[in-house]
Amino acid sequence: MLFPIGLLSLGLFVELGVIAKSGPLPIDTRVALWFKAHRTPSEVHWAQIFSALTTPVIIFTAIVLLLLFLNYWTGSWYVRDFIPLALIGSCAVISTLAKTFFDRVRPGAGLTTLFDFEPSYPSSHTVFIAAAGCSLLFFAGRRQFLILVTVGLVTIFIGVVRLTLGVHWFTDIIGSAFLSFGMLIVFYVVDDWLAERERMSL
Repeated sequence: MLFPIGLLSLGLFVELGVIAKSGPLPIDTRVALWFKAHRTPSEVHWAQIFSALTTPVIIFTAIVLLLLFLNYWTGSWYVRDFIPLALIGSCAVISTLAKTFFDRVRPGAGLTTLFDFEPSYPSSHTVFIAAAGCSLLFFAGRRQFLILVTVGLVTIFIGVVRLTLGVHWFTDIIGSAFLSFGMLIVFYVVDDWLAERERMSL
């Protein structure tokens, strides 16, 4: 039941990328203009700080260390223990390939506060934050819902940060969420399948 939902989310990610490849959609322009009109120098300053602290390299390093610690703490090293890292790694690879394939131009002068010439779709910051947070779900036990809500709120916050800086279009953020959610579902199904195999082998 879950697997088709994951595939649907990934399909929406690809479909949105194809649509957005030709340029900003009307909602992208409206959202960009709204953030331009309402952001203050103080908000831009703090957005730059949060953006710097959530670069993909920093997030990836932090979550790898955390996952290694969690595995060490539980004393278990099974194939399933690498599912969280596989989730993050696959999101990183797909995000990089998607940027090259869709090659979407970022918001230009007058809309952005920072100039970045890397393609904008999807937002790597948003993808990594969502994927890194979702990877913790595999260790959450009964607290999965709380972590899922927290990850959702943090992901929205980072999306707003990137929009405040004017370095992404609105649909870049939406596409990033589709990608992260779709990959979470796919790896959740894989994890469940591996768990079933482990139970059968006992």
